[in-house]
Amino acid sequence: MQFKVEASALNLRSEPVVRAATRLAVLPHGHEVTRLEDAGGGWWKVATNFRGSRLEGFVAHRFLTPLADFTVPPPRQAISAVHLAENRPDITRDRDGGRAFPLGETPRPSRRPRATPAEQAADLGGIVAWLDVERRVRYLPKAATTFCNIYACDYCYLAGVYLPRVWWRPGAIAALAAGREVIPRYGETIHELNANSLYDWLDDFGPQFGWKRVFDLTTLQEAANAGGIGLICAQRRNLNFSGHICVVVPERNGHRARREPDASRVREGDGTTPIVRAPLQSQAGRTNFRYGTPVWWTSTRFRAFGFWVAA
Repeated sequence: MQFKVEASALNLRSEPVVRAATRLAVLPHGHEVTRLEDAGGGWWKVATNFRGSRLEGFVAHRFLTPLADFTVPPPRQAISAVHLAENRPDITRDRDGGRAFPLGETPRPSRRPRATPAEQAADLGGIVAWLDVERRVRYLPKAATTFCNIYACDYCYLAGVYLPRVWWRPGAIAALAAGREVIPRYGETIHELNANSLYDWLDDFGPQFGWKRVFDLTTLQEAANAGGIGLICAQRRNLNFSGHICVVVPERNGHRARREPDASRVREGDGTTPIVRAPLQSQAGRTNFRYGTPVWWTSTRFRAFGFWVAA
């Protein structure tokens, strides 16, 4: 019987044992295998064709789905938004894994597209509360691994703005630009983006998906207060180390940006507003917080940083 890999990637092993020495290959999302026998303990022996070679080995069968139940993403002919399978109910805030997939947990909040700015700002506050970044397993740091990009992408996903968890690989972009159809396949035509990569993506592709770069913190905060999405993203000097990304969120319920004294003001519309020195942020990272006002992007660890907004 045929099955496909439902996880973003799945180890094929020489024995039904999790050890570094038993890993034969990493099968990408959507890869097809044939079940040979039940090896017990949650393992199946399978056969597959991988990179032109026939392989047999063992996989944890909970990460497989029957061929008939696997949803094939439609081919694309434009450089458009791409996701791994959406609306999977097992991709939840309390799952340690599946972070390449968008949240599928239901019910989940959203930002109403035709609401007033005040209503949209309230919706964004509801998203921050629901994501519960300080407690949920999906965002908690593990050893040297942090999940700032996961949290920022989840926030944007629920708000209805595209910030990629996965994006087209260069070969796929070239094919799409040439008008050819490309099927999203993890590890083959698409790959995950970390915070360093998101900085480049925002510069290169952000405008195509509604992102606008801004250059002062007051504009950034006021966009969030009006129900828009704000981001701060910084790229490390050494790309082998993690960059950082956080969302800028509306000021509400006593949570405020850090501003200059009232005497320092800039014009906003028909009035004036105190200059923002540190916008109100929400982040995952080495320290997770729903609301905070650190100034972290000026660190010498970063070679570049930027502020972006989307309606």
